Amino acid sequence: MTAVTYTNKGLTFAYDDGDITDLEVVLDLDMRTGTPVDETAWLDGGAAAGSYPGALDGFKAKNSNTTDANGSLRLVTVKYDLEAAATEAFTMSGAISKIVTIVGNAYPTADKTFSVTFSGLVVTSHAEAAADNCYLTMLILG
Repeated sequence: MTAVTYTNKGLTFAYDDGDITDLEVVLDLDMRTGTPVDETAWLDGGAAAGSYPGALDGFKAKNSNTTDANGSLRLVTVKYDLEAAATEAFTMSGAISKIVTIVGNAYPTADKTFSVTFSGLVVTSHAEAAADNCYLTMLILG
């Protein structure tokens, strides 16, 4: 068993590869803009300006220091495999200050229970059987 870290768009996940494998972020949606976290096209505002009546100038919503705003609410969905019928955990760090709530989860094993809880930045899954392609969706604050 080896300690593994996985980083995606500033979020880092640390876990033991004997417990959890193939962890990946499948959705990271910025709730402030409604776009994926690394998309910045919404800031240009002027792309469609020529189509407005009178050809108005577009809204130029870019910070003068050319950095994007930080600290927004993010909807994150993580996919991972559980290697045993046990309690397994991963710890989040990086561009996260807190987990606000768990929105939902999916566990593709029939007639078995699956629960997910969090405390601080540690997410714990408990499953009655090992399973591939478990999904967890949560709201986090950057």
